[in-house]
Amino acid sequence: MLMEKSYTELEIAFNESTYDLIYNRLYLNGLTTILEENGTLKVYLAEADLPLLEKLVNELKQEDKIPSSSIHTGTFENKDWNTEWEKTIEPVYIHDKLVIYPSWKREELDLTKGNIPIEIDPKMSFGTGHNETTQLILEQMSTFIAPEEDKYLLDFGSGTGILSIAAIKLGVESAVAIEIDDDSLINAAEYFELNGVSGNVVMHKADIAEISETGFDIVAANITSNVIIPNLGNIYDKLKSNGKLFVTGILNEETETLINELTKQNFLMKELKQRAEWSAFYAIKQ
Repeated sequence: MLMEKSYTELEIAFNESTYDLIYNRLYLNGLTTILEENGTLKVYLAEADLPLLEKLVNELKQEDKIPSSSIHTGTFENKDWNTEWEKTIEPVYIHDKLVIYPSWKREELDLTKGNIPIEIDPKMSFGTGHNETTQLILEQMSTFIAPEEDKYLLDFGSGTGILSIAAIKLGVESAVAIEIDDDSLINAAEYFELNGVSGNVVMHKADIAEISETGFDIVAANITSNVIIPNLGNIYDKLKSNGKLFVTGILNEETETLINELTKQNFLMKELKQRAEWSAFYAIKQ
């Protein structure tokens, strides 16, 4: 089989409101090897796929309303792009407590500081440890989870299940992971098994208002503000008194709004962390 001589890189800048639109558009067009880097999503197409490239760019502009200034293309000589992409995915170390790594980096881990390893391969589900929001919330969880009192966690919008896995590895006894996306549920089940926590986690395809479980010591959520804010009352009801809430997926410009909403729902803010364009919140139910 002849190798393609060159490939075209399609790079699309995203923000919180366009991330899912762009990701879904790429996926629906059969592009599943997607690199997220510095606020952009990148894919590589062979010369034979140039009609697909034109179709994809038109759909992004016309149907998804992505501005032309956010879409860039370039031509590159042939490489094994999947191998090139894998080279960019490095283990992520969280406060000398956790390390999130893809399977192909297993032999390169530095566990000399006692980091607890969590294996997650980048797939369609959100939450691989390489996004700033995931790093922020894991840092807060690593700092503020106290295993002697924090026994029961709700993972709201669980994605890959990374927050449930991390919580169990940090000493939480059991978790409920809820998600509405079928691909995410399948991936999370694989990762729970792979990381040895299947017996500690119950999964539901459900929204928070639909589950019967309550009395959580912790609720952790890496979702967008338009999901979090309408559900703060549900989160409050699911938590025990003095229960802990970890929230991220919130843009920096939304910080004041979320703090005000937390206050209205009788949460006490304990810590705000920011990185790049994202904010993360640690609050206590009063």
